[in-house]
Amino acid sequence: MQPKLFAEIILPVPLPGTFTYRIPSDWQDYLQIGQRVSVPFGQRKIYTGIIHSFHTNEPETYKTKPIDAILEDTPSLLPQQIELWEWVASYYMCSLGEVYKNVYPTALKLESDTYIRWIENELPEDAELSAEAQEILQAVKNKNIVSVDEVSKLIHQKNVLKVLKELLDARQVRLDEKLIEKYTPKIENYIKINIDLNSEDSKEAFELLDRSPKQRELFLQLIQLKASEEKPVKAANFIKDYGGSHATLRSMEKKGLISIFEDQTRRNQLYEENIESIEKLSPEQQQAFDGILKGFKNFDTVLLHGVTSSGKTEIYFKLIEQMLQKNQTTLFLLPEIGLTTQLTQRIQKKFGELVGVYHSKMNQNQRVEIWNETLENKYKIIIGPRSALFLPLQHLGLIIVDEEHESALKQKDITPFYNARDVARVLASKNKANLLLGSATPSLEVYHAAKQGKIGYVSLNVRFGNVQPSKMEIIDLRKAFHRNEMTGQFSKTLILAMKNSFEADKQVILFQNRRGYAPVIECLSCGFTPYCPNCDVALTLHNISLELKCHYCGHKQAKPQHCYQCKSVELETKGVGTEQIEKEALSIFPEQKIARMDVDSMRKKFAYEKLIEAFEQKEINLLIGTQMVSKGLDFEYVNLVGIIRADNLLNFPDFRAHERAFQRIVQVAGRAGRRNQRGLVQIQAFEAHHPILKMATEMDYNAMAEQILAERQNFLYPPFVRLIEIRFRHKKEEKVQKAAHYFKQMLQGKFSSQCLLGPEAPYISRLNNEYRFHILLKIHNQQSPKKVKLLLNEAYQQLMQIKAFRSVKIDFDVDPY
Repeated sequence: MQPKLFAEIILPVPLPGTFTYRIPSDWQDYLQIGQRVSVPFGQRKIYTGIIHSFHTNEPETYKTKPIDAILEDTPSLLPQQIELWEWVASYYMCSLGEVYKNVYPTALKLESDTYIRWIENELPEDAELSAEAQEILQAVKNKNIVSVDEVSKLIHQKNVLKVLKELLDARQVRLDEKLIEKYTPKIENYIKINIDLNSEDSKEAFELLDRSPKQRELFLQLIQLKASEEKPVKAANFIKDYGGSHATLRSMEKKGLISIFEDQTRRNQLYEENIESIEKLSPEQQQAFDGILKGFKNFDTVLLHGVTSSGKTEIYFKLIEQMLQKNQTTLFLLPEIGLTTQLTQRIQKKFGELVGVYHSKMNQNQRVEIWNETLENKYKIIIGPRSALFLPLQHLGLIIVDEEHESALKQKDITPFYNARDVARVLASKNKANLLLGSATPSLEVYHAAKQGKIGYVSLNVRFGNVQPSKMEIIDLRKAFHRNEMTGQFSKTLILAMKNSFEADKQVILFQNRRGYAPVIECLSCGFTPYCPNCDVALTLHNISLELKCHYCGHKQAKPQHCYQCKSVELETKGVGTEQIEKEALSIFPEQKIARMDVDSMRKKFAYEKLIEAFEQKEINLLIGTQMVSKGLDFEYVNLVGIIRADNLLNFPDFRAHERAFQRIVQVAGRAGRRNQRGLVQIQAFEAHHPILKMATEMDYNAMAEQILAERQNFLYPPFVRLIEIRFRHKKEEKVQKAAHYFKQMLQGKFSSQCLLGPEAPYISRLNNEYRFHILLKIHNQQSPKKVKLLLNEAYQQLMQIKAFRSVKIDFDVDPY
């Protein structure tokens, strides 16, 4: 066997490729691909790296550093995961390190941090330490080593360097590097009965408890629990259920009756309720199910185009059941965490402890536990949003992407800017698994691929139980305002429909695609509107917190009492947000229980779960929300859905605006009338005769697809071309503009003017104090995307050789929007 002299290591840094490190001779038998190691990087940094590969070729141009430490006995990353990372890095034009940094659990990445260590030197006679320095020195002496963060909190100063310099000059401390393991197992106390209940000891035990009635009562409860279940008894749960205290248990331990021991527990609790059987499919569902199986014989990927409330989930369950019979794993992807609450409960009722849930609302320790348990193959069904794609999945047989059209499947904020639907297709291919895409309103790219015969296609056009589609009505806001039939943002027609629903003991959902109270405050005297100091965007008023907020950078400031410019007190709000709708609804229906579902109201842990459960239990009559309320939720008693301002969906600077408007309207309409009674959907709009609204009310997906696909073919947009958006960012507008124009000049001879657009400032030209310019590149289907990306990388390297442009940040977004 060839010796492993060097290892290529993946590091979480935005630099191309891997990094070569020397393997200590006595470690060669212990290292494996996918294992975590700590390595030095640069002058003082230490990183957690992942072993990518081994070789014997010593680099000629630099001296390699040795690996510092092995951080685990067995790999936490599978070879096929590294292959997927490499594909993501290549396709989405980013570094392997950026993929690692953003898809691997943070708690498994050790990071170096600056620490202060005490040196046992006497204080020089001429040294006079300040009170703050003395306080820090005492803390360091007590703990021997403290972090800079701890010191900052101790003396309530953000900048502690001046005080630390005193101690360093006085040779009392030194700065050190210490690796921090971010994952900490959750340790809990458990109770064990010490005595044999069938022996003479039991008689003595009860005699000991004669004078302690509470202890006697608890001991009897423990005996009953031991008889009914074999699991160890968790002390905290026992006290919560049966009373007493930890002191009471310790007293019983001293008497020798019980032992209290520590053990690692799971943060992700198991499902312990009764498992429900999977319902028999309706004839229409069975036909779709058979069509999917037939489709998988010819294609790796099948689109299930099922109208809202057609029972797609039951078909998913049946497919999962098949995977279990083959001992294969299913990955169930959802667009975002808001959808997992209801669906997770439904899946767990069918499959119990076989289900693992993974999402961004979990804390770091929970994510690590799910990661490790997936690696150990404890779950056969994993459910979660796009990040679940990167778990160490084994024996993968099926990937289901529900609501595949949703833009939330695309990562927009940090590199890699991947689309989970497309990565799922690659993951399925690498694992020889099948991919099922489900939607009532498929994305036009997927629908077009199905119609072209590139993937399988199955339709399900009948609602489950043959429930009729909701009745759709458009309310012309121009006419309603002209006839004085408006109360705030509510038309007379919508108010009457809501009143009828409440009187029939039904529930109502109102949809408004803007959060906050109002998007804009305007001075009636001078027309001034407060803008974010960091971004080129007006601040949104939040009336509940009395603040103006920027929804892009998070800046907030107090609601003004007068105009900042002319000091006038005549300030008016423009536009409508969910907070304003909630306030107006409360004034119209003060007796109804009303709740709001948007990003602002869902910040607390389990906020989604609590709100959905309360709505299911009819503790809430009216739910007002943004697009969160439109996605996949299933409520039995909702018979009315109102869309407050449909125009907000239509008038958006994006080539997908009309497609997404249709999808959003049809999806939110699908929340009404999901059981036996036909639902009603009322759409308020100023452009009441807009063709997209007409198609949405008729649920005519095919007409919408035909019209928009014809437009896209004429104007060269997906699916007839591929797009790459090149984004330039810098704090100086002139510099970023020059860099973007120079970059375009390097590409001009290689692409036509029809396919190379820009550079242009986007709709919001400044974000977080950075000016932005974009270039849009269109790639014809007959062109090689790989060669185009090579050209872009060459242009990028040439641009970075110009010193003036090195500080400009450049991102490549493949398949944007």
